[in-house]
Amino acid sequence: MNRCIVLGVMLSIWACGGSSRQEISTEIRQLLISQQKAWNAGNIEEFMEGYHRDSGMQFIGARGVRYGWLATLNAYKKNYPDKSIMGQLSFDIDTIEMLDKSGEIAHINGRWTLIRMNDTPAGHFSLITRKISGKHKIIIDHTW
Repeated sequence: MNRCIVLGVMLSIWACGGSSRQEISTEIRQLLISQQKAWNAGNIEEFMEGYHRDSGMQFIGARGVRYGWLATLNAYKKNYPDKSIMGQLSFDIDTIEMLDKSGEIAHINGRWTLIRMNDTPAGHFSLITRKISGKHKIIIDHTW
């Protein structure tokens, strides 16, 4: 009987990677909330903490694919030079889907809205996150 209990616990840990799907979903939501707060405070560097600090990170937007964390940071700084242009960002998450049994890789779909003095641009995003050093980080961002 003890073997059955141990086997059941081991299978549960294997299936969820030690964390439940709900815990992983909550962690990813917190990542996006942190980014939103940083953006709304005018802090692009803190906003970028949600991304994997790696030259292989990808940002895909209207201008094509940009590779690398630093290139993405520099583009954000160029395109959003001050808080008034940054506006107030909000995210609406539509889906969070685990792409592997361990919960290490996730796909997130959602919508973004930027409220500024003279306009309110909005669009969609599709993110891929990977658990790196114990935290989910964005490795691919497709925003349009």
